[in-house]
Amino acid sequence: MVIVKHYTWLLIVSLFAIWSSHQIPSWPNSIQALVVFFPYVAVALGVFIALWLNRLQPVLILLSIGCFNAVLFYFSSFGLNIPVTADTLFPILIVLLPLNILLWVFLPEKGVFNVRLNTLVLFIFFVQAAIVFWLVRSLPSEDLALLSIPILKDSDILFLSFSTGLMFLLTLFFLVLKMNQSSFKILYHAVFVVLVLMLYGFNQGFELDVLAWISAFSAIILTFAIIFEAHHIAYTDELTGIYGRRALMEYFLGLGKKYVVAMVDIDHFKTFNDTYGHDAGDEVLRRVACVLNNVQGGRAFRYGGEEFTLVFANKTIEQVLPELEKIRRTVEAGVIEFRLGTQSTRTRVTVSIGVAQSHEDLYDAREVLTLADKGLYEAKATGRNKVVVSDLKPNKIKANHYKKIVKKVS
Repeated sequence: MVIVKHYTWLLIVSLFAIWSSHQIPSWPNSIQALVVFFPYVAVALGVFIALWLNRLQPVLILLSIGCFNAVLFYFSSFGLNIPVTADTLFPILIVLLPLNILLWVFLPEKGVFNVRLNTLVLFIFFVQAAIVFWLVRSLPSEDLALLSIPILKDSDILFLSFSTGLMFLLTLFFLVLKMNQSSFKILYHAVFVVLVLMLYGFNQGFELDVLAWISAFSAIILTFAIIFEAHHIAYTDELTGIYGRRALMEYFLGLGKKYVVAMVDIDHFKTFNDTYGHDAGDEVLRRVACVLNNVQGGRAFRYGGEEFTLVFANKTIEQVLPELEKIRRTVEAGVIEFRLGTQSTRTRVTVSIGVAQSHEDLYDAREVLTLADKGLYEAKATGRNKVVVSDLKPNKIKANHYKKIVKKVS
């Protein structure tokens, strides 16, 4: 669901960039003259945000896009007497850009204040600049022409050179491998879309306005990705992958007057941790979180430690109890296997659950949470591995009615 949400805005921004790039010729000349400066504004904004968040990878990717535009448009203005044409500098840059982006994606993220890494990055930029300068000045024109050999001759649709297509294909391939090997990162998916978008721009040929416009929107996409990823990190629990406590407090703000809150705690978790180690404990937390995240009609949050919170909007306790009982039994039935030294160990865990419901005298979500927590303590004090209703309403759910609901689940 998260991937679909992010690819929705990625697709919308990309399609708008492509559509609007075809409208440039119809714009007033004064606006067209400003298009070439748009990438620098977008890159500068993205770099500022990435620096603020201490993220080196997006800084380098954005700078690569900015340098591509700067070199492409202004290389000949520094007295080097080198014409920027579709047959000289352009074929080199469009091969070098995806290679750079791939390099920065695989570069370890150590923040912007790592001196060794920054020195290495500056050295790479310097070497690349020297290589580009040498290629343009010294390489015979017939050798440069090899970079411009088209994939399809006399095509009215595909104008890309073989070298560009091959480099982008390899870059996308290795990027997909990187995405599959790591946890979900919005930035990597944004980079994938940016590469495809830039490839579209390169397919238009040596159209400076189009390239600037596409580059600017690529920088905008990366900037959005940086912001959304920071939000994702802030509101998502890194270990379990579900929403964290901060997201829970924010979710409480949008609840109506009718909802149910359940507190879930893993039984004897401290003892389990002390016996099998923290790695095994982390695996237990992930397994339980996976079960809770599949809750029907509710949303799961990690409250802290071995405690989780389930929130059911527009539900009553009678509607929620069967689902809570199902969760309890699913956790109880699951077998957790892990290695302890040289031996493989199999074990099971159980959870205790306390549940409370809002009503006319109890609207504040934090108070309902506290009430659910009391039910959790009662569940743990009376034998664990059970669901306990904590309700202050006069017409409390009777014990026999609760047993009837549980029997239906059975």
